[in-house]
Amino acid sequence: MTIEIIITCIVAAVGWIWAIIQFIVNRRWKKRDILSDRRYEAYSNFMKKLDDINTSLRNNPNLIFGDVSKLLKIVSGSSSEEINEALVEYNKSLINMVKMATEPLLVINQEVNNLLLISSDELREKLTAMKSIVDDYNNEIQNCLSMVSAKDSSSFTQLSTVGHDIRWEDYQRLYEEIVQLMRKELNIK
Repeated sequence: MTIEIIITCIVAAVGWIWAIIQFIVNRRWKKRDILSDRRYEAYSNFMKKLDDINTSLRNNPNLIFGDVSKLLKIVSGSSSEEINEALVEYNKSLINMVKMATEPLLVINQEVNNLLLISSDELREKLTAMKSIVDDYNNEIQNCLSMVSAKDSSSFTQLSTVGHDIRWEDYQRLYEEIVQLMRKELNIK
């Protein structure tokens, strides 16, 4: 009878140990799944937000053609006073258009900040580099806008140099690397 009790106790102990091991392993898998789900949601929201920004910039005809009527006023003005007034209005509207075009940069920064909380160290490094490119571009635009005067049309020449460097190529390269790292973290091949 004592051997039966010993065997029963050993089987019970092995059963409890096995149950505890299964509980710990299951908990780890659930944590990993929850983190994966959170990453998927955050990454897909980031990608959707960038697509929405790109689509709205491409499909906003007022951004490009909204001030044509003001330009026609300039051309058809009869006196130099009317032409000067129309030029001042046109310059003000161009400044507003450029300011409106920088708003997507702020949205990108907000989305990158959200991703920094849940990303891996490797992805965090790439996101930080993307954030610095966006910040640098935004600062350059803000500096140019501060120098632009609505009464001096030659001051708009500074805006022609914004973004004409390798920054855009770096941004595209980083974007592709970020997408690849996101796919890697989500185990998508």
